[in-house]
Amino acid sequence: MASQVINTVGLVVNPGKESSFGLAAKLAAFARETGCEVVAEDPVAARLGLPGHTLAEVVAACDVVLALGGDGTLLRVAREAAPLEKPIVGIHFGRYGFIMETDPSEALEALGSVLRGDYTLSSRLMLQASLTRAGLQTQVYSALNDVVIARGTMSRLVRLRVNVGPQEVVRYSADGIIIATPTGSTAYSLSAGGPVIHPDVDVVAITPIAPHTLNSRALVIPAGEPIEVTAEAGAFEGVLTVDGQLQDTLQDGDVIRISRAPFVARLVQTRRSAFYLQLESRLGFGERYDR
Repeated sequence: MASQVINTVGLVVNPGKESSFGLAAKLAAFARETGCEVVAEDPVAARLGLPGHTLAEVVAACDVVLALGGDGTLLRVAREAAPLEKPIVGIHFGRYGFIMETDPSEALEALGSVLRGDYTLSSRLMLQASLTRAGLQTQVYSALNDVVIARGTMSRLVRLRVNVGPQEVVRYSADGIIIATPTGSTAYSLSAGGPVIHPDVDVVAITPIAPHTLNSRALVIPAGEPIEVTAEAGAFEGVLTVDGQLQDTLQDGDVIRISRAPFVARLVQTRRSAFYLQLESRLGFGERYDR
């Protein structure tokens, strides 16, 4: 059970989910009735008659963030909220919404639990990825789900050398590779044949995308092990994608280093065994053959 006092509630809404605006208004009214202030990101702020803020401003000002949308909304919020140790309540308005625990019908009850301190926090491993070009580090990204190194617009295999710590572990000829956290194991990595990993397990999965050889398999390693991915010179045209939202073009000789981020995402849980319930309800995992 968490003990943090909640004075300010932040609201972030996916503007593409029109039905979420009505619930956002109800949540804002409920929060105010309990004596909390409400800060909101545009465009929901305008719909609620509140001053508009950027996502960074909302996260900085609030004690808890309510994210209404699909998993993409929560991923965007997590990259801002995790470094500031702000908890996130994910309210499911997407198609799968696997990271989002709370359904819209449960949202007011969930907010009430949070304001009473009747909830737990699920600390989710995040990754940090840096891109080095010509010996100079050009970008640093954080990811809750995954870091993907893949081919660009040309329909050709890429050849990637993967080091774990000081040891070269594998060379993949494939469409690319996915480095996924346990949270991200049920996203792109799963569709590429990667394992389903419980979010409490402190590991990272490296999964090849459409590998050319039959002996190329996903690899699960301790989360503390740094990973370095290098493209073979003269054979590369690709992209780096972070959480399916941030992207950078890659060139021959680029080096991507992935390691545990120095912070975690704090996802609010108001019920037990949410992971197993979501496996069944949203992925159809474990469907019985005798049903």
